Amino acid sequence: MSKNTLSYSTRLLRKGALVEETYRVFACWEPEESVATNLDRIRKTNPVGAKNESWLREVTTTMSGRFGIGDSLAPLASLAKAQYPLERWKFCLLWHFGSTDGLFLRFMEDFLFRRHEEGIAAFDTDAAQPFVERIEREKFLSSPLSSYGRVRLARDLFRMAAAFGLVTGQQHRRFTHTAIPDDAFLYALYSLQAEIPSISRALQSPRWRLFLLAPAAVERELLNLHQLRRLRYEQAGSIRELSLPHSSLLEFTRTLTS
Repeated sequence: MSKNTLSYSTRLLRKGALVEETYRVFACWEPEESVATNLDRIRKTNPVGAKNESWLREVTTTMSGRFGIGDSLAPLASLAKAQYPLERWKFCLLWHFGSTDGLFLRFMEDFLFRRHEEGIAAFDTDAAQPFVERIEREKFLSSPLSSYGRVRLARDLFRMAAAFGLVTGQQHRRFTHTAIPDDAFLYALYSLQAEIPSISRALQSPRWRLFLLAPAAVERELLNLHQLRRLRYEQAGSIRELSLPHSSLLEFTRTLTS
């Protein structure tokens, strides 16, 4: 994803991942309708169970900013409509964020993933300050941050990661070593196949860092799923071949709930 196809919004981070609210919204989402039409219906019917109109407006405004761009919403909606378990669905949502939220994607790629690979198990919130300052220097933000704004942005980034069960703690953060469900890994694989047909290139995609997976770990997952007969993967030297049983991500998601 290029900078121009992602949102670099501190507001989206402040509102958080809204995992449960998004799940409820997508359970009544109509993919053939526009995002604006769907959200207008959400405001009228309140499927998220918002206690007041103000919070419902915050949720729908956040979703408008978050899902007005990025990958198709139909696969996420297909799973939510069929009441696919939320604890597994959230990892599919996490993958989708890689097509919408530039700040969070950069945080996962350039900060959390690197510490995970370096074996750093625990760190303070302040450890993310150099990352935030670099983002600011690179002009990804629409306006400069105050000193407190930099601290708040770091906290919001960690809060997003915590919403997906990747880290825990308040000031002192730790990796949880949460296992990515096989279905979510396959969701990501189908998503990448549509974008990057070459399996060798797909293995190297930085987007796997959303799952804290390096290329070698991705390949181990492929071999495991080959053993489970959920796909066919063969590797000989530098030659790799992947065969998936379904033609698209949407078709795959429908099989998970049939």
